[in-house]
Formats: sequence, structure tokens, C-alpha cells
Amino acid sequence: MHLQWFKASAGEWPAFGEVDAEQLDHYGVFVIWRNGSAGRVSSVLYVGRGALRQELGRCQRDAVFRDARDLYVTWAKVDDLEMIDSVAAHLYKKLRPLWGEIVNAPPLTVNPPWAA
Repeated sequence: MHLQWFKASAGEWPAFGEVDAEQLDHYGVFVIWRNGSAGRVSSVLYVGRGALRQELGRCQRDAVFRDARDLYVTWAKVDDLEMIDSVAAHLYKKLRPLWGEIVNAPPLTVNPPWAA
């Protein structure tokens, strides 16, 4: 399955704190990460799934993410609700986020954001 990962109008990944989750009205998956630099490795912090407005909004209110700096996020719509858990299971296995829950579903191979 090929996902269309969201990027801002200039082709940049959106900053986590600047996304208005209330504007998202579909179901899908999302990835929160911190970009690396010369002295720090990039790291995926969280892979989420479900109603994007609710789930991304919940993360933005969580102190774990709210107080962190230099975070980015992207999301992809998943039209078939029965596939969301399998898509998230694949992303969780492939990206190995620092936080989150292991999704107990058969993984469905999808393209990660950086291969979009």
C-alpha cells in the first residue's frame, strides 16, 4: 500500500507544535520525530493511528511532547479503517519509536514518510 504523507506547501515537514489538529478530519496514521544534527541522531518518538484530530490533538496536549523541542509530524490518510492497525503495526516495526504501544495486528507493508 502506498501512503501519501503530508508535507507543508513549501515541501517541508510540519513542525509538531504548529499543526492545528482540529483541521484534520480523517482517519489514518501519523509519525512524530526529532530531526538529528551533527551532534544528535534523528529519532522517531511515536507512531499513532486512528481519528487524526483526536489522536494528534491528544499528543499535542501530552507533556511528553508539548515540552519537547524541534519535533516534526506527518500523517497519511487510511481510507479502509480495517487496515489502520496493520499499517501502524508495520510502521511501528520499521521505525521503532521510543514511545507508544505495540500494535497487535498483522503488518501491512507501506512506504515510510521518508520514502514518500
